Amino acid sequence: MDDTNTRWCSAPGCMLNIKIAKRHFFRFPKERKRWLEWIKACNRMDLVTIGPDYANQYYRLCHLHFRVEMFRNIEGRIYLSKEAVPSIFLKPVQTGDNKSTDLLQPISFVTIFLKPESRTRNSLSNLSQLSLSTPHPMKSDETDTTIISPLQVLFPRASINQVYEDRNIPSVETTLLKEKSENNNENIPNNKMDVDIVKEGCTDWTTPTSSRISSEKYNNEDIIDLTSVDSLVPTTSKAVSVDTTPQNGDRTPKRRRWHISTQTPEAWIYIDSFLRKRRMENLETRIDSKATAKRPKMLYAENEDHCAKVDQIKAACADLLPRNCALLVSAFIDAREKRKTKRSFANKQSALEFFLIASGAYRFYRPLCLLPTVRQLWRHIRNWDIPPGLNDNVLNALHLKVKSLPPTERLCCLCVSEMRLKPYLFYNLSRDRIIGFHDIGVEKRRTLARKALVIMARSLTGDWEQPVAYYFYGSMCHVNIMKDLIFQAIIKLKGIGATVHALVTGTAPTFLRLSQQLGISVEHSSFLVNGEKIFYIFDVPRLIRATRNIFMSYELRFREKRASWTDVKLLFRRDSQMRLPLVPKLSVGHLEPNRHQKTETKYAVQIFSSSMAAGLSAHIASGEFPLKAIGTMEFVYIFDQLFDILNSSASTKTNNNKDFGQAFTGSMHEMCFLQRTLDFLKSIRVIDANGTCVKSMKSFDRWQITINAVIQLWNTLKEHQIPFFRTRRLNQEGIERVFRSIRRQSGNRVKPTPILFTRAFKNLVSKHFLEHSSENNSVANARRMLKRIALSVSSLQADKVQPVATQIALSVAATNYRNIDLRLPEKSAFKRVCEFLLSECLRTHVNCDACVSYAVKENSNKDALSSFSLYISGLEDTFMRNFEKLSIEDNLGAQMLQFAEQVEYKPPCPDFPVAFLIKLFLRMRIYFTLSRHNKICKGAESRNSLNVIQL
Repeated sequence: MDDTNTRWCSAPGCMLNIKIAKRHFFRFPKERKRWLEWIKACNRMDLVTIGPDYANQYYRLCHLHFRVEMFRNIEGRIYLSKEAVPSIFLKPVQTGDNKSTDLLQPISFVTIFLKPESRTRNSLSNLSQLSLSTPHPMKSDETDTTIISPLQVLFPRASINQVYEDRNIPSVETTLLKEKSENNNENIPNNKMDVDIVKEGCTDWTTPTSSRISSEKYNNEDIIDLTSVDSLVPTTSKAVSVDTTPQNGDRTPKRRRWHISTQTPEAWIYIDSFLRKRRMENLETRIDSKATAKRPKMLYAENEDHCAKVDQIKAACADLLPRNCALLVSAFIDAREKRKTKRSFANKQSALEFFLIASGAYRFYRPLCLLPTVRQLWRHIRNWDIPPGLNDNVLNALHLKVKSLPPTERLCCLCVSEMRLKPYLFYNLSRDRIIGFHDIGVEKRRTLARKALVIMARSLTGDWEQPVAYYFYGSMCHVNIMKDLIFQAIIKLKGIGATVHALVTGTAPTFLRLSQQLGISVEHSSFLVNGEKIFYIFDVPRLIRATRNIFMSYELRFREKRASWTDVKLLFRRDSQMRLPLVPKLSVGHLEPNRHQKTETKYAVQIFSSSMAAGLSAHIASGEFPLKAIGTMEFVYIFDQLFDILNSSASTKTNNNKDFGQAFTGSMHEMCFLQRTLDFLKSIRVIDANGTCVKSMKSFDRWQITINAVIQLWNTLKEHQIPFFRTRRLNQEGIERVFRSIRRQSGNRVKPTPILFTRAFKNLVSKHFLEHSSENNSVANARRMLKRIALSVSSLQADKVQPVATQIALSVAATNYRNIDLRLPEKSAFKRVCEFLLSECLRTHVNCDACVSYAVKENSNKDALSSFSLYISGLEDTFMRNFEKLSIEDNLGAQMLQFAEQVEYKPPCPDFPVAFLIKLFLRMRIYFTLSRHNKICKGAESRNSLNVIQL
C-alpha cells in the first residue's frame, strides 16, 4: 500500500461519485506488461505517453477497483497481490444521443473486514478459501426515492432509533436476538464467516434486508467484501472504525480493530449496537481498574506486615553488611517509604551539599534517595536573599564546593572590576526594601547607585570560577573603602579554604589609585593581608590595548632605536597592493579603530603579531622600507611574545609552533625572556610630536609590575608541586563574561538598572555553583557523599545559616492604583486619590449599609469626604515626615505601617477595612514617589539623591 501524501484515485469518476472515508491507494506497477493491463482496465490510455516509471511515482488506484482475492492485511497494513489487475469500475450512462453524460457506481457498497495477520504467514493462500454469499435479488416495485444519509450516525442514538421506528426498521435488540437465533441454528464451519450483501440500489428501507454476520470466531477470519452489482443510483458511503472484542469460548476476549465502510441501515444498526456494548464494557473495566488501583494503596497503608518486613530487611542488612553500607541501605529505604512533602530549607541545603561534594554521584543516587533535581537546586539558590556585600549563603556553598576540590585547585586569584548602572529605584515587596541606593553591605546612603563593584574568585590551576559579592556605589568609590572591601573578601575566602594569591584589576583610575594606596610599584608588586603576600596583577588584555593606543599617538625610542606607527601604515599600503598579502588580517579597522574596536582586544593583538613582524622584516630585507624600521619590527615582535607568555591557555603537551604558546613552566628560556623584557621596558621613552619626552605614561611600568608579580607567583606555586601554570587565569576574562551575561539578561542594555543587575547576579551565582568542576579524586568524593547520606539524608551542618522568614508587610491584592493619572492640580489629584481609596475599601467591605450610606448619601457626603480626606491627609503627612529617612533601611514597609497606624480615624462601622486602607495607601504612595523620581532621573543625570514630592 502506498504511504505517500497522494490521496487521489486515477480511475475516471471514482473520487467524485464514490464517497467513502477510508481508502487504500496502490501504485501503478513498474513492469510494462502489467502496467498496460492496468491502464487498459481503468480506461486511462492517455497514460501511455508518460511511461510506467512516471505513472508508478505519481498515479494511484484505490482499493475499490480490486476484488477480494487480491488483498491481504499484514500487521495492520493492506497489501496487494503482485498479480492483481483492477476489474471494478464505474459504468457510463448512455443518453439518447449515445453520448456519455455521467458515471454511475456499479457496486452496491464496500465492506472491509480484514483481520491483521503476521508477516510470517503465507501470502494469499488463506484468502482463497473465503466463501461469499450472493446478494438477494430486489424487485423493481420495492424502490423508493427517499434516501437517508449515513451521517445520521453522528447524531445521538435516540435520534437513530427514532428513524428506525419511523421506517419500520427492526430495533437493535431485535436484530441482535434475530442474529443470535440464526447463528445457533446454522452450522458454520471453522475459519469461515458469511457476509450477506445488501443492495445499495434499494432505497425502500421498509423491505427487510438480509445481513447476517456470524459472530463466532471473528479473530480467525480474513474477510474483504468488494461485491459488484449494477445500479442506476449514485451513492455515498461512510467509513467507521469499530473496536471489537470477539469471544473464543471461555477464553479472554481479544481486542481487534475493524474498518467498516458502508451505507446500509442494517450495518448502522449493527455498528450502533456494537458501540453501545463496547461503551458498557469500557465503563465496567474503568470501574474495576479504579477499584483495583485504590485497593493496594489502602492495603499498603494499613498492612502491618509491610512494616515488619521493612524492619527485617534493615536488621538483616545491619547484620550482613558493613556499618556504612547498612546505614546507606536504610537511608534509601527510609527515603522511598517517606511520603512526598514539600522540602524544607534544611533538606535543600543538605541536597546542595551532596551535589557540591560529588555532582556525578548525586545524579546517580538522586532517584534512590528522592533528592531534589538540579533544576530544583537552581531555584533554591535563586530564592536566596543576596543583597550587596558578602553573603553567608554564598560563602557556605562555596565552602562546600572548595572542600570537594584537590588542594592545588583551591588556590585562586581575586578579580575585581566595576560596571556602570542606570540610576533607578525599585521597591522590593518581598524583601521590604528599596533597591538602587548606595549600598556596600556595611553602609547604605541615600545616594543613587551609578556603578557596581563585582568581586569574583577564580582558580589558578582548576576550571572553577565563582562570583562572590557585589556592591553599589555612586559615581566614585573611595579608595580606602574599596581596599577594606577587598581585604574583607580575601580574609573570608581564606576562612572557607580558598587561598587567594593574586589580585587582578583593570587600568581604570579607581584601580590605579588603589594600587598606589597599596604601595604597588615596579620594585614592590605585592602587598600583605594578615601576613599573607598577595601579588598585584594588571589585566594583560587591557595593557596590550593601552600599549596600542600609545603606539598610535607617540613615537617610542629604546636602545638607540625607534618604533613608529608610520611604518605600520606604510606596510598596510604596500601590502594591500600585493596579490598575496603578507599580513592578510590587517585592515582599516586596525589602523583607524572606532570606539567599539578600541575596546576589542583582537584588534590590538593582531597589530602586535608575528605576521606583522615578518611582513616588516620582509619589506626591510627587500629594500622597500628604510633600515630604521627595524626598531618597529623588534617592538612588535617583543610584545607579541610577551602577550603569549602572559596569556597562555594550552597545556604543555599541545603542539604549538610559537615559542611561548604553551603553558608557563618557569623554564630557563622563559625566565631569560622575561628578564630581557624587563630591561627592554625600562629603556622605552615616549616622545611626542614636539620631540619632548612624556614622563606621565605609566603603562610600561604596569607591564613591569605584572611581569614581576607573575615571576614571584610562580615561585609560590612551585611550593605546591604544580607542574605548569596557565597564565590566562590571571586576566579578567571570567568577570567580563559575567558582565556580558548581566547585560544580556537585562535586555542587552549597556547600563542595566540595579534591580535587573541583582536578578541577573543571582542567576549567575546559581549557574556557577551548579557547573561541573574538575574532580581528580571523584571516587573519594563520592564515598564522602554516600557516607553523609548514610548518616542522615536530611543532615544539616551547624554552620549553615537558615533564612529568616520575612513577612510581606504591605501585601494587598489591589494594584490598579497604577492607572491613576496624577498629572492634575494638587487639590484635584488629592481628591482623585481619596475617591480611589474609598471605592477600594467599599469593594473589599461589601454588604454594609452603613458604609454605603457613608459614601453615597448626599446629605452626609460632604462630612464623610471631609473626615475621610482629613484622615488621608494625616497619612500623607506621616509619610512625608518618615519616608525619606527610612528609605535606605530594611523593613521599610513594616516601619511605615507602624507610624501610619498611629493616625487617629473613626470608621463608619467597626468592620471597616482600616488596615487594608493603610497598606493600600502606603503601597500607592511608595509607587508614585519612586515612579516620579525615576522619570526625573531620566532627564537629569546630575540628581544623586531621593527627594520626596508631596502628593
